[in-house]
Amino acid sequence: MNAEDMLGYLVWWTVPECEAPYADLTKLAAQVGFPSDCVPNPPAPRHAWEKATNVGGARGLKMDVPVDLRNQVYVQYSADPTVRLIVRRISDAAPVLRRHLVREAVIPLSPDHWKQLSLQTVAVLEFDCRANMSEVQIIGDHEGWINGNPSASSGQALNTVLTDIDARRRALLNMADGSDVREGIRKLLCDLHRIALRGTGGVYFVPRAAPDAESSLKALRAYIKGMQPWKVGQLEPSCNVVRLNGEDAESIREEILTSAMAEFKARLSGLAEKVEPVLKGSAHGKVAERISQSATEQLLTIKAAIAAYRESLSDDLQGLTDMIEMAQSAVIKAAGMGD
Repeated sequence: MNAEDMLGYLVWWTVPECEAPYADLTKLAAQVGFPSDCVPNPPAPRHAWEKATNVGGARGLKMDVPVDLRNQVYVQYSADPTVRLIVRRISDAAPVLRRHLVREAVIPLSPDHWKQLSLQTVAVLEFDCRANMSEVQIIGDHEGWINGNPSASSGQALNTVLTDIDARRRALLNMADGSDVREGIRKLLCDLHRIALRGTGGVYFVPRAAPDAESSLKALRAYIKGMQPWKVGQLEPSCNVVRLNGEDAESIREEILTSAMAEFKARLSGLAEKVEPVLKGSAHGKVAERISQSATEQLLTIKAAIAAYRESLSDDLQGLTDMIEMAQSAVIKAAGMGD
């Protein structure tokens, strides 16, 4: 390989939490050339409610423990209790969506397993898809961890959480948050056949041969930096794009090859698993057709990405040949069975 050849680009970026009006994001994208299909659109009311009610993520939202209960537990067990609010999905089907806010209280050193982990529903959240209206029912916490404890202010804390949920639901109808913006950025980078470099913590490589790579990354950088007026908090929006050529390209080429091979092997393996229900006859009719169509589209995308890497790295990626052939054979067979 000629040391002066360019392999592609290294990209790393940060989008902070933000409150960005959808119309302004669309205007910014048009100004800098960022693809319109990567700009978030206003959600349906039900989707805004679903997103707003996902408080705390998978681990839940940690709550302050009433002082008297904390002191009581510490005296008895020499340990502090932990209290969280966890969202349980009860119904995802229209016309009425339903979530429960469940209080989780943990006293790990208690010999009583009911006290080691105590769970109770403290609020029921509903959304009527027909009327686009949300309702809340608060249920007293008989143990007093969240509400129903006259000596604690934790009931007000629950009311604050519920108020924040409704405020976030309303805001999401008019403004994109950081997650919305990041999703669009990830889509653009996927379209550019990016791979994550292993062990580098969020650094991506985009091959030179990806369609419109140079102009797309320039637009990406301008789009992210244009988020400044809508950022929330101290984190600053940033995007770094570095061209890989000369000695820098040569020194990192093997790392890129290793990461690319691992990425494409995982994607081809996943594609084979995707069509397995069709090939085994456990998926039929419209379901089989949708699986086959999606798998065909993914196969074409993977093959286009591999072609871009072969050209950019001047390497035939021979180790992928058998996997490509097997995945292609499986997808073609599934497509025939799904017809």
